Amino acid sequence: MAEPDTHRLIFLFFSETPERDSAMHALEAFPEAQNAYLGTCDEHSDQAAMWTRNPTGKLPRGRLALEFSESAIDWQRAVDVAEQLGAEVHWCKGTTPLTPPLRSGERFSGTIQLCCFERREGLSDEALEHIWFQEHVQVALDTQNTLGYRQNRVLRSSHERLDGIVEEHFPIEAANSLTAFFADGDDEAKMMSNIHVLTESSERVLNLERSSVIHMTEHRLR
Repeated sequence: MAEPDTHRLIFLFFSETPERDSAMHALEAFPEAQNAYLGTCDEHSDQAAMWTRNPTGKLPRGRLALEFSESAIDWQRAVDVAEQLGAEVHWCKGTTPLTPPLRSGERFSGTIQLCCFERREGLSDEALEHIWFQEHVQVALDTQNTLGYRQNRVLRSSHERLDGIVEEHFPIEAANSLTAFFADGDDEAKMMSNIHVLTESSERVLNLERSSVIHMTEHRLR
């Protein structure tokens, strides 16, 4: 069952993989954050290189997500912290249709797939949220071997505007296996069917030619 809507402050790092000190600095600046997750590129990213997509020439090397119960944020503080960290920051309305099996202080054993996308041309804010949050979500869960799923509709950005940030957790077996990713096994027919269904549904929401994908390892800090 999906958790209630929350809000997330998402920092994206492009020049290099962030250190834990960067995450702790952001947490000190936002002590009201309820949960914090740090994603970093490492050997798991290399293992899952087959999934990497970089059509825009901007591929994140790290991601820090802070979760809040409030629907407002000190935006200037967020921009200042992002500048200090050498990151971009995005304020998002988030949902968690599937909570990843990750407790505070733990490192996820598989990978987190981060997809930063621009919406399909002509899609309004209302249509984007309705299709993505209500219609597409079950398709994504049914067609992939997903262990955790978070959706983030971007409300405000410090740099170039994104429309959405998807965070999906997968077992390490899916890092370099199409069947493990889409069918949870060796069923090639199921895999091909799931790819077709997922692609059709995804194209209702996002512009595939303006969507970057990278796998990382996730650490839950709080």
